[in-house]
Amino acid sequence: MTESTDEVFGESESHQTDRSSSDPTVIYPLIADSGNERVLREWLDAHEEYTLVEDEPVDEALFDICLADQPALIDHSESIRAAKTAAKPALLPVLLLVSDLDTDLLSTEHNELVDNVLATTVDEFISLPIRKAELEWRLHTLRQLREQSLDLKTQNDKLRRFRRAIEASGHGIIITDTDGTIEYTNPAFEATTGYSNQEAVGNNTNMLQSGKMNDSHYDQLWQTISAGETWHGEIVDQRKDGSQYIVDQTIAPISDASGEITAYVAVQTDITERKQLEDRLKQHRDIVQRLDDPIMLQNEDGQFELVNQALCDFAGLSAEKLEGTDEYEFMDEPTAKFIHRQKKAVLWTEKPVTYSVTPTFEYSGKEAVFYTTRYPYYNEESKLVGTLAICRDVTDLDRRTRHLQVIDNILRHNIRNKLTIIKGRGTQIQRDTNGELTHAAASIVEAADDLLTTSEKSRQITQVFSNDTNITQINLSDTIERIINNIKHRWPDIKFSVTIPDEVVVIAIPEIGDAIKELVENAAMHNDKETSQVELSVTVDNEVVEIQISDNGPGMIAFDQEVLESGTAIGELSHGSGLGLWLVYWIVQQSNGTINLTDQDSSGTTVNIKLPVPSAQ
Repeated sequence: MTESTDEVFGESESHQTDRSSSDPTVIYPLIADSGNERVLREWLDAHEEYTLVEDEPVDEALFDICLADQPALIDHSESIRAAKTAAKPALLPVLLLVSDLDTDLLSTEHNELVDNVLATTVDEFISLPIRKAELEWRLHTLRQLREQSLDLKTQNDKLRRFRRAIEASGHGIIITDTDGTIEYTNPAFEATTGYSNQEAVGNNTNMLQSGKMNDSHYDQLWQTISAGETWHGEIVDQRKDGSQYIVDQTIAPISDASGEITAYVAVQTDITERKQLEDRLKQHRDIVQRLDDPIMLQNEDGQFELVNQALCDFAGLSAEKLEGTDEYEFMDEPTAKFIHRQKKAVLWTEKPVTYSVTPTFEYSGKEAVFYTTRYPYYNEESKLVGTLAICRDVTDLDRRTRHLQVIDNILRHNIRNKLTIIKGRGTQIQRDTNGELTHAAASIVEAADDLLTTSEKSRQITQVFSNDTNITQINLSDTIERIINNIKHRWPDIKFSVTIPDEVVVIAIPEIGDAIKELVENAAMHNDKETSQVELSVTVDNEVVEIQISDNGPGMIAFDQEVLESGTAIGELSHGSGLGLWLVYWIVQQSNGTINLTDQDSSGTTVNIKLPVPSAQ
């Protein structure tokens, strides 16, 4: 039986058989006269290429030809007409047996039959009594017409489905003649280029040229497709609005039965975003490769999947040799074990970890100090698949830190001890002498105190830089309360005003209290007004805490202002507040805060510190 295209694509159609050319033709006998039915059955029994439908209603049966006489046709005309309509566009032929076509059938009393049945239902007539030769010829003719209509319907269904597929395709499709004149475009082409089908058809494809491709590119393209071969490549085209886009394009020739090329079909995929992403990824790769700090991506088993050149230089191995290995391949075992534990911690907690290591490298012979942050790494489906580590080479910084610690030890022990002796001797002289010697001894004691204070500030600065100080949450209310209570005892004549909420939490290093204390002491110490005032207020919003310290003193010299706001003025020393304001600046910087001031000349100074908060307060 001929296979129905609609059924192939999931659509069923009543009154239509699925048949091949070797299957029998299915006849539906709709004959009221028993004699005619007997003759028909006898004839069909002798012809294997035909078979009858038995005991099924017209509206449920599947058949190829309906063979009917006049009474049955009139009784079942609606069912037959519905069956023929359902089979369209395929032909479902009806062969009518008539006894007297010229008189009885066309008489006035049969006008209804002529108008409503013959014109819409019957395809062929055969006169009664049945002549077997004529019946065979008629059925053979109808069978051929039926098969041709089914073949045509199959082809039309395939063409319609193919067109629907092209129309629904996400790729731009263009069909041109052999000169490149556009004959067809699909909706995706319009979405990509901005040209409607009506605007594109009749124009040449060169309307899409952007000017970015050279002539040799197009010459090679035309040579390929003119030779009957398929061309594939990337092209920079131009949209209707003048913007450019990049397409991955395949152009294939369409040939007729004789092999002559009659048209070309081009399929375009807009890859502009992909190319832009590739360019950005290349830039990122270039940046990562040029960094002096090692960067590595490792899978869940700890094996390298991506490394930059800096890691290769330290390891003394190429990226190809490192791929699929881990730190044990090139690093001392204790350090490799420590790093292995850090990777496991990231995979277990899915949180970054930060650590320091001092590995030795077997192949390169290098030694270095690395400050490493290792992050969880997820794929496009948000599945944890490994870790990403960024190692900062802090070898020089570590060396400078050790130098600072040496200097700090010298200040704290050697110089501080000597200054203590000098101060003690000066105090003794001051107590045991009179006149100019007493004043000289007082100057010695004052100078020693200043140097001891400078030594202490230097020690604090060294601690800020050399210690692994972590930013943490600090209750600022408690810190400020302790600072103010202490300073009030030292300067009882100064009028302090403090405005602060009951509880304020900031994100800062633990030394932030030292910075606030330094500013309040500086405001109290250098205030020469008859009625000295120092005001401290704290305000909070959802993102920042602002600490404001104001005084009515003589104002701050330019050098100290520059130190507080920018940490500059390194090239000179000052008789001002010394290292104390440097300490304030660096503590605020290490706390990710900002500091600025408003100098009111002779009427005082206002210093503002802004610090981050952990969440809305």
